[in-house]
Order: sequence, then structure tokens, then C-alpha cells
Amino acid sequence: MTIETQNKKLIIRRICLALILLLLSVLQNTDGLFPQIFGVRALLLIPCVVCIAMYERDIWGMLLGLFAGALWDVFASGASFNALFLLTAGFLCGTLINTIMRNNVVTATLLSFISALIYNIGYWVFNIVITKTDSAFFMLWRYYLPCILFTTLLTPLFFIIVRAVEKKFNEE
Repeated sequence: MTIETQNKKLIIRRICLALILLLLSVLQNTDGLFPQIFGVRALLLIPCVVCIAMYERDIWGMLLGLFAGALWDVFASGASFNALFLLTAGFLCGTLINTIMRNNVVTATLLSFISALIYNIGYWVFNIVITKTDSAFFMLWRYYLPCILFTTLLTPLFFIIVRAVEKKFNEE
């Protein structure tokens, strides 16, 4: 296989991953497109960025995380918080897979759980607790903790999808 063919497959693979992130961004941020369980929404972009970073490693995991976070911020007008968070998550997950962890579904689920936990607890503290919203602990128990669980349970699906894209464009 020539270098030109390898580069073409690499570009197509990364475009496919970016299109998956775009689709998930629309599903996550548009009411009624993705099912909710008892009013709890899944944060689809977090496990997908984690799984992508596990295969693409640190730099491209970071860049695709930035792309996913920017899409999320466009929908949520989050003042770049989501972009910075997913950039960091993509970089850290890619680096961990490069250095000390194995690339498998258990690791993906663990990293996705930790990322969703940090995101939701951070969001809860900065937007609910600090603003002294009534019933902050009820909101944590009723919405944010189930959101972490729902997001984590979807991780194996995203791992399979990302692995299929990676295998499709890495065949020789």
C-alpha cells in the first residue's frame, strides 16, 4: 500500500469520526431525537470522545474532542466549557491508552464513567450549588447521578461503532 493510499484512508477515517460526532451532537442536543429515561438525558458526546481518543490517541483524540465540545457549545451556548472539557478528556484518555492502559471495552467504560462523573458533578457544583438553587441535592440524586449511569451504559455501543470504523479503514 502506498503512502498516498494510507493518507487517504486516514483522512476518510477521521472524517467519518467527525461525522459520527456531528450526528451524536444533533441527537444529544435536540429534544425528542434520542430517548430519555424518566426525563434523564444521556450525554452522548462524552463516551464517544473517550472511545475515539482510545483509538486515535492523544493529539487526534484532543482535536476531535475539541470539535465535539465546540458542537456542544454551539447548541448549549456554554461559553466554551464543553469544548475545553472534551478537549481535556480526549487528550487524557488518549495519553492513558498510549502509556498505561489497554484498549478494550472495560477500559472505555471506566474512562467514560470517570469523565461523565467529573462533568456532571462539576456542572452540578458550579451551576446548581454555587448559585444556591433550591433542592440541589434532589437534583443531584434525580438527574445528575442517573445521567452518569445512562451515559456510561451506552459506552459499549460507541466502542463497537468506533472500533468498526477504525478496522474498516485500517485494513490492508
